[in-house]
Amino acid sequence: MSAELAPSLQNAAESTNTFPMAEDLLGSILEPYSYKGCRYLIDAQYRASPDSVFAYGNFGIEESAYIRGTGHFNAVELMLCFNQLGYSAYAQSVVNKDISALRGWSIADYCRNQLSGILIKNTSSRFKKLINPQKFSARLHVYDLRIVERTWRYLQLSNTIEFWDDNGGSAIGEFEVAILNIP
Repeated sequence: MSAELAPSLQNAAESTNTFPMAEDLLGSILEPYSYKGCRYLIDAQYRASPDSVFAYGNFGIEESAYIRGTGHFNAVELMLCFNQLGYSAYAQSVVNKDISALRGWSIADYCRNQLSGILIKNTSSRFKKLINPQKFSARLHVYDLRIVERTWRYLQLSNTIEFWDDNGGSAIGEFEVAILNIP
C-alpha cells in the first residue's frame, strides 16, 4: 500500500488541512471488499468542518472484480469506489465525533450497521473523460446532513465525489445516502 498521496491529491490535501486515515481503520471498514478481492482504496485523507466532511483517496484497480478489464473506469467501479471512500469517511467521523447525529455510536456500532444500515437513496454520475483504473484519485464532499423523522428515523447525507487521473480523466457522482439506526 502507498504511504504517499498522488501529487495532485497531496496538494489538495495540504491546502485543506486533512490528516491521513489510519490503515487499521481502513482495513477494518473495507474488510467486506478485501474479502471479495475488490478493495480499490489504497489510502485516504480526511477533514471535517462544522457542517460537512471531506475525504480524499487514492485508488487502483489492477483487475476488475466482476468483469474482464475494460481499460477504463466505469459506472460499477465508480459506485464501489464511492462506497469505499464514503464508508471510510463516515467511520472516521464516528471516531472523531464530527457528525453530531452519530456521536452516540462507537466504531463497533458503526461496523455493525455499515452494510445493513447505510443505504444509497439516489445517485447519478457523469463521465467527462476516460479515467485510467490503474491509478486515480477522488475527492468526497459530504454535506446537507439532516435527521429525517418518517416511518424510520435516519440521517440523510448529500455526497458529491469527483474522480480524476494524471491524464485529465474525469468523472463525478452525486449520492443521497441514508444512515439508519442512528442513536
